[in-house]
Amino acid sequence: MSTAEPPHPKKKKGNPPTPEEIEERRKLKQLEVIPEGMSKSEWKRQLKSQKWQETKEQYREFQRAKKKAQRQRSKERKRNAEAEEETNYHSIKKSKVMLGKQIPTGVTCIFDCEFDELMNQKEIVSMSNQISRSYSAMRHCEYDLKLKITSFNKNLKKRFDDDVSQYKLWKGIEFNSQQNISDLITEENKSQFVYLTADTDEVIEELLPNHTYIIGGIVDKNRHKQLCLKKAQELGLKVGKLPIDKFIEMNGRHVLATSHVYELCCKWFENGKDWGKAFNEVLPPRKVKGQAKPEEDKGEQEEQEEHSETPSSE
Repeated sequence: MSTAEPPHPKKKKGNPPTPEEIEERRKLKQLEVIPEGMSKSEWKRQLKSQKWQETKEQYREFQRAKKKAQRQRSKERKRNAEAEEETNYHSIKKSKVMLGKQIPTGVTCIFDCEFDELMNQKEIVSMSNQISRSYSAMRHCEYDLKLKITSFNKNLKKRFDDDVSQYKLWKGIEFNSQQNISDLITEENKSQFVYLTADTDEVIEELLPNHTYIIGGIVDKNRHKQLCLKKAQELGLKVGKLPIDKFIEMNGRHVLATSHVYELCCKWFENGKDWGKAFNEVLPPRKVKGQAKPEEDKGEQEEQEEHSETPSSE
């Protein structure tokens, strides 16, 4: 199924610009006039923002066409799975669960977003999309896993205010711009907090009631090693990780997206406290041990990695 061409098609890696393109860029650079009192980097940011404003409708149209193609591929995979009598967890759609009707768990999850300065704008956008995806998971979960966002300020809050303004109408999620993690911890309640990090050998076998699990709210492509572990140590908190090694196959450090961690916690409850089934539902089949297939459709990878649509306020 064909889709529209993206407004800014990326060059293939290893494909250098032509002499004509280099000359054109040089001419444009010579004509650039940086406003007085403005740094070159700030001027570049403003030009990039202006370019986005001019092309965002075209880009969104391309994304809509891309998602339509992804849905078509998803339907085809579902038909194939049904023909093979397999369960395709990733194609199952669930309706929202009414707040107050969810089964209590006594578990709270906190996204620690006190890493704003360590992310570039693209990563801030990715982080906001992960929060949106997690909110959607919370609203569709049969169990009540409370979700709080701390240190919700600076660039991340600006991203929501500018582009996801309906977040103010979301129900059942707490956005806290005034408090950091350290403000919530006392000597009396410290034992009830667990900071999740891939940089530990302590494995979380079960989520305990009356406990709060902290998930680092950062997208950094592994630039900042042991960031969450060091913060947990500074705060004197226990650390742990989900049983990643047992169920998924990944190269390098076994680091999951913030939204994946929260979704896995939701699915653990929904699947009778079975981590294997939870990983099978949340992660792309190519990463789950025993599920990866060499001929896996590339479209599935794109669909799993594509950020979710912003959920409604209902």
